[in-house]
Amino acid sequence: MARVTKPLTNTEIDRAKPKGRPYTLTDGNGLFLLISTTGSKTWQFNYYRPVINKRTKFSIGAYPEISLSQARAKREEFRALLANGVDPQEQIKLQGQEQSHTFYSIACRWKEKRAKEVEPLTMQKNWARLERYLFPVIGNYKIDKITSPLLIEVLKPLDDQGFNDTLHRMFNLTNQIFNYAVTIGVIQINLCQKAASAYHKAPQTNHPAIKPEQLPKLLFDVANARLSLLTKLLFKWQLLSMVRPAEAVSVEWAEIDFVKNLWVIPAIKMKKTKQGQFSHIVPLSSQMLSLLQELKPMTGQHCFVFPHNHLPNRSASKELVANALRKIGYKGIQDSHGLRSIARTYLEEQAIDFRIAESCLAHKIGDSTSQAYNRYDYVELRRPAMQIWGDYVEKCEKTI
Repeated sequence: MARVTKPLTNTEIDRAKPKGRPYTLTDGNGLFLLISTTGSKTWQFNYYRPVINKRTKFSIGAYPEISLSQARAKREEFRALLANGVDPQEQIKLQGQEQSHTFYSIACRWKEKRAKEVEPLTMQKNWARLERYLFPVIGNYKIDKITSPLLIEVLKPLDDQGFNDTLHRMFNLTNQIFNYAVTIGVIQINLCQKAASAYHKAPQTNHPAIKPEQLPKLLFDVANARLSLLTKLLFKWQLLSMVRPAEAVSVEWAEIDFVKNLWVIPAIKMKKTKQGQFSHIVPLSSQMLSLLQELKPMTGQHCFVFPHNHLPNRSASKELVANALRKIGYKGIQDSHGLRSIARTYLEEQAIDFRIAESCLAHKIGDSTSQAYNRYDYVELRRPAMQIWGDYVEKCEKTI
């Protein structure tokens, strides 16, 4: 005759006292209460795991936080799962994963992957944008519950304030996170793929730049402005080298080859493109070499050619020249990045080969293979172009 287990009562449970070793009180159908030597009472469920058919047990929760009736309800829930061949522990684990699939948690996992692909500063800026505009509103939303209309509404304040560039950056970041969630199998489809089309995208505007024939006046204005000597020299270095502001200001003495008259900018400092990231080699014109000789006694003891005024182990700000140009009245007329445009226009006027001129500005030509080759092949071809530009700048200086 089968043994019949007498169901537990609340009174029996409450009266159960600790003993010299742990013991159990059985309620039947796999549910029992474990009483420890300290007197704590824990509900456990005992069952055969499907597939492997091995007996196991796991905790449901502590008594009295989980009452007798609640524990029985859990047991029946687990038995129903087992009747359908579903392991209760696997089901609990799956539910836990689904609960953890919030926009914020998936974004954190995306960040770990993405941080290996972009510069630290880029990741820092993008994460700060997410923390400011999205996490406070939808960070705790389950990612599969975030729809296109919801995202459009959440980002509407950016459009209202006229922050069009930031608005579309946020849509781009969101799409990256959603596409990552699709890749790892958390969601089946990116519901927000087309959300950005709800808002217009402002056309890209070129950096303001003067014409080459207007360069003498710009040089005169900078030379006679109340600016620090280092700022004036940085302006001239950036103008002569044709590189971007961040690359110009971060030049290190160790990157200068005075034997071959080259400046080798490491790939990590260069703008990253879809084709990859490459170092850039700048042939030094005689004007650039003279500028370095002038700077050597001033900053030669530091790592950076243009060190920060208060933190000499760091470079000066990439905004230094931009701020100076605004200060002397060139806002909307000439900006820091636009100095490259003056040089590019002048090279075109001098009938310099398109590929050589583009290479002077570190613009990518062709696929990644040809870019890797051209990085070295065009160095000697660029020397005359760099010197032509340097000579013109010097000529403009002599006319002021």
